[in-house]
Amino acid sequence: MRKLNQDGILNPLLIPLILVALVMVGACVTSFMYFSKYADQRDNVNQKISAAVETAQVEQKTKLDTVYAEKDKIPYKTYTTPSVYGSIKLTFPKTYSSFINDTGSNLDFYAHPNYVPSKGVNYALRMSISDKVFASEMKSYESAVKKGDLKATSITVVGVTGTRLDGLLKKDQTGIIAVFPLRDKVLKVWTENLDYRADFEQTLKTLTFSP
Repeated sequence: MRKLNQDGILNPLLIPLILVALVMVGACVTSFMYFSKYADQRDNVNQKISAAVETAQVEQKTKLDTVYAEKDKIPYKTYTTPSVYGSIKLTFPKTYSSFINDTGSNLDFYAHPNYVPSKGVNYALRMSISDKVFASEMKSYESAVKKGDLKATSITVVGVTGTRLDGLLKKDQTGIIAVFPLRDKVLKVWTENLDYRADFEQTLKTLTFSP
């Protein structure tokens, strides 16, 4: 109910008093909010600092582990095939172990970090030399290329042009394979696991053989 003076006019002091009251209420609310934030910072600052330090330490350790892991790969190992296979030189990190199966007419090479599992793994590095015709070998990839599972591009090593295929090599195996004609044989070098892509790209850069 409005308060009127004896002449029936609204008291002119009432509006300023209402405004002052509203300002005071707003100031109290604002002060409470800032105090709450201050109290949270005051009471939890040590925990927050510890959490921030711990996060920074974990990130730093991850970075250092990555740097050390890359340094451990150097110098690269080199495997050279017998001359009957074109004296292929294949380089790979010294942290890899390798296994070679040479039948005299075909050769299979396996390499993987630390040790070479006998099965159940997508290998970091593979190489094979087989008695196949290059055109026939490439024909076996045509369907996957047409479907878009594999992307085909040309690749040249020591003047020999082959084909590079990126994508789904087979079920549950995504990688990169390079296929070259090699005399009366076919040379294939590939990785079955893109986690080792950087190592494989380095292997391709240093790959050499005698055509």
